[in-house]
Amino acid sequence: MKEQELRERLTGLTGEIPANTHYAFLSAVSLGKDGKIMKKRVSAGLVIAIILLLITAAAIATGMLYDTKWWYENRFAETDPEMVQGVVDNLIENPEQQQGEDSLVNIVVQETAMVPEKGTLTIAYRITPKDPEHYELHNMFALDVDGSYMSKDYVPPEDADEDWEERNYHMLWVGMPDGEGNRHGPVAEMMDDSSKRLLLIDLEYDKLSPAPGRPSMDEFRTPEGEVIYMVEYTEYRLYNEFSEEVTCTVPYRVVEYTEGMDDKELYQGGTTGQLTFSLHNGGK
Repeated sequence: MKEQELRERLTGLTGEIPANTHYAFLSAVSLGKDGKIMKKRVSAGLVIAIILLLITAAAIATGMLYDTKWWYENRFAETDPEMVQGVVDNLIENPEQQQGEDSLVNIVVQETAMVPEKGTLTIAYRITPKDPEHYELHNMFALDVDGSYMSKDYVPPEDADEDWEERNYHMLWVGMPDGEGNRHGPVAEMMDDSSKRLLLIDLEYDKLSPAPGRPSMDEFRTPEGEVIYMVEYTEYRLYNEFSEEVTCTVPYRVVEYTEGMDDKELYQGGTTGQLTFSLHNGGK
């Protein structure tokens, strides 16, 4: 089976693959210590089966569950082993919850964890677009993280420095959850697929009701296009206010972004909704 034939068969099965990836797979099914391409004829079916197995193995190897435990172990500033164990021991996955009607996004509480001895409450939210074929979802916080955006109507003060520059266009910040590949630039250039319509989610985690206290928050976007919020309350008051269970509500706002849209619509408009869920005092 010739190399070009193999590439065409692979493309038909898996879609277009990069040349480097193709050659790596080709090498994987070669024989001989010197790494030369095998001369012995091998059936096309066997070669393709081996390569598909490698693709599956690679997907499994790179797969990552971005959950509460991962967050404490990988993104938390100062990992406390006792804290991590306390969170694991008190995790409640997929608590009872209900989202109001929404045609754009699905919002779920993935996990909650109360660690009474640490006075800590953690809530993990996971958000996805309902129509991923036509919409791409990013966090509202990912827009203009540098704080340098200026409205096109903004007039700089008379005493502004000579090197002052106005930036009246938005920039989107993207990257992997582990911090690799962080980059920013004009919105359309940073999207995974600029042919899709962009949704920006603003989960108003600080308006959780009843309020457990002042939260700290981390947010990131997974390679699969999910937006994750990890919200932690320390020395939370809620623990002392109920014995078994309390019903909580968190509001959110979703904006469909378009280039040149009005600032008021971007920062105050869009559609609103809320998620209601049960918060339990105690772990599994």
